[in-house]
Amino acid sequence: MSYDRKLEQVCPHRVVGEALYINSDRRTIRPQRPIASAASVTVRFNGEVDVPAFGYATPAVAKGSVPGPFNIAVGQNILVVSVNGGPDQTVIAPVGNQISAQALCLALTAAAQGRLAFKVTGRLQVSAFTSLRGPASRIEFKSGSTLAPTVGLVVGRVHRGQEIYSPWSLVIDPNTLSDRPSRFIVFDRTIESTTDLVELGYTTIRQECRRCGGVGIENDWQYTSAGALVKVRNFDLLRQEVMKVTYTEKGSNPFHPWYGTLLLESIGKKLTDQGITQNLILSDLQEAFRRWQAVKKKQEEDVGQVVSDEEFPARLVVVNMKQDATNPTILYVDALVQSRSNNPIQISRGLALPEPADLFGSTVQDSFLAASQARALR
Repeated sequence: MSYDRKLEQVCPHRVVGEALYINSDRRTIRPQRPIASAASVTVRFNGEVDVPAFGYATPAVAKGSVPGPFNIAVGQNILVVSVNGGPDQTVIAPVGNQISAQALCLALTAAAQGRLAFKVTGRLQVSAFTSLRGPASRIEFKSGSTLAPTVGLVVGRVHRGQEIYSPWSLVIDPNTLSDRPSRFIVFDRTIESTTDLVELGYTTIRQECRRCGGVGIENDWQYTSAGALVKVRNFDLLRQEVMKVTYTEKGSNPFHPWYGTLLLESIGKKLTDQGITQNLILSDLQEAFRRWQAVKKKQEEDVGQVVSDEEFPARLVVVNMKQDATNPTILYVDALVQSRSNNPIQISRGLALPEPADLFGSTVQDSFLAASQARALR
């Protein structure tokens, strides 16, 4: 049974990893496209730190200045720690000579019983299990911490967390059009670095989407959450193959110049009352269907591949083409295809020529959507 990669899907209008720099005021980031949803915005700095709207801060961390191994004597193995101004916590370290920093870290973590975290980054590092971050997060080693001088910690010193990036909000740019207002990101406080690279992710509006060009449908390979390629078979395969051969411009494939139709070139031509132009287009569509039907026969008979009854294009039952009454650049195509299993497949598509925006407030795409909605109500 043959298959193809699934192509057509509704475009999410999602912008991913838009690389930008902070403006000269060191507070503002201007995306290149309008932001359609505030909830869709993600901000990432230097490819490492994700900054939510409430900002990014680090908890208090105390770092020792003396590298291991350590010689710890009896009575010199006590740490008295206060976290966020709370009650003192006493942690007892093991006694011995030439205790490595890694071994001391493991022993102190077990002795703290989940209240403190000890880490090794060349030297001993102490932090607290707390949700509090930023300057309000504090760690202080109190008197009686006989182990502090051995590992390079200072008794009485208060270690505080840091606010790396302040909270941010979306602000509407007053100098943009009312139908697609641009919004930029403004931080509450200035960012210290002027060279941070920012990667934005957000959902934009359909008219400004680069993925689909504003048509709402994109044709690209799709993958599952496990990374597997999404494929189409049987009825879905037949529908996709007919759509591809119908809407591909004839002659655009240099290796198979017969593949495709002249449908896209015909959009904008006046369909006369005598139907001469319309009959030529319909004849071209029927010929493209017969050519593809011959390809599937060769695939089955000459190549020997299995072609299921659901994917074999048995008959083009009917093709209707209608030009919009008010806009000649909009064309509606309806086709009914029957597979070898005698199941019909309905294919409908509206096509429109792209044109620049109308300064009086409308676009061809807007008129196309309005015409499609009116047509659906009839």
